[in-house]
Amino acid sequence: MSVALLDLPRPSMSVEGFSRDIGRRGFLVGSGAAALLAGCGAPAAAPGPAAPAGGGFPLTVTHSRGTTAIPAEPRRIACVGYSDQDPFLALGLRPVAVTDWYGDYPFATWPWAQDELGDAQPVVLNRGEFTGTPNYKFEELAKLGPDLIVGLYTGMDESQFGKLSQIAPTVAPPAGFPEFGAPWQEYTRLAGRVLGKLDRAEELIAGVDAKLAAARDANPQFAGRTAVVAERLEPGLTFVRSPRDQRSQLLAGLGFVIPPEIGELSGDKDGIEISDERMKLLDRDVLLWNIGFNPEARPEIEKSPLYPGLDVVRAGRSVFVADPLVSAAWTWGTVLSLPTVIDAIATQLAAVLPR
Repeated sequence: MSVALLDLPRPSMSVEGFSRDIGRRGFLVGSGAAALLAGCGAPAAAPGPAAPAGGGFPLTVTHSRGTTAIPAEPRRIACVGYSDQDPFLALGLRPVAVTDWYGDYPFATWPWAQDELGDAQPVVLNRGEFTGTPNYKFEELAKLGPDLIVGLYTGMDESQFGKLSQIAPTVAPPAGFPEFGAPWQEYTRLAGRVLGKLDRAEELIAGVDAKLAAARDANPQFAGRTAVVAERLEPGLTFVRSPRDQRSQLLAGLGFVIPPEIGELSGDKDGIEISDERMKLLDRDVLLWNIGFNPEARPEIEKSPLYPGLDVVRAGRSVFVADPLVSAAWTWGTVLSLPTVIDAIATQLAAVLPR
């Protein structure tokens, strides 16, 4: 898979400032999904009242803040979640507004979604203002006149939901999961329910699952091996992703086991911070460093006193995912981004764990 190197940080922020700004929130908001990828037993949240599988309006959808009635097929959807444009674009809906996360791409849309975006030019909310905490632009949203506001991959408290609902009917994140914690399948399904296209959403999910299964079947040596995902926040400090996080989920979908100890230490969070003195926690069959947002971190990691002595390092199974596009697609973890990353990650892992 050929992937071009891309300039990830925003023009107004250095790589160092960018990584520190987002790191403690869990890199790029963090997600920590509550279940493994489908194909590995991902349970679906109980949807409650939902759109008919084949469409049909009016309809009612259930989400984390209750239920929302959608009287007619929405055509002017404003997306206030950080990666919401991907499932909607995959389902054929081009939002009138999207929320900027990171990457500095036109219309806040990464290369894996540009074909679906086509010539649409959505308004970009929060351009260059990412802080890890949702900052809804109520006045700007109101001026856009949306017929529906949707926030899938975001946090949304009752007050925010109430204010957004005064502008237009609003759909909050999927019910039954922690903040930023639903599996990618549930974001896709909720988008499908909103549009009355649940059947199509399930088809898209099945397509990604099939690609994941093919990579897993091609690499039976992955099955049952332990793996840890780590990100460097700053010198001397590492963020270890919990089993619920979407980056860990991808590895689980390939057959790896995320150590339960990591999940226990993480609690209901998407990971834990550890100092270099605790680096032994990273010593598993495979260690993956997600450093595409900060490739300069590698030499600093390798200079850590305990790092060279880890068994996983001495065995040559410490893997650096440094390509910005691969790293970003892995981090976004959407129905559109995952096909970009599955083969790339599997290839890197197969290089250190040959059949």
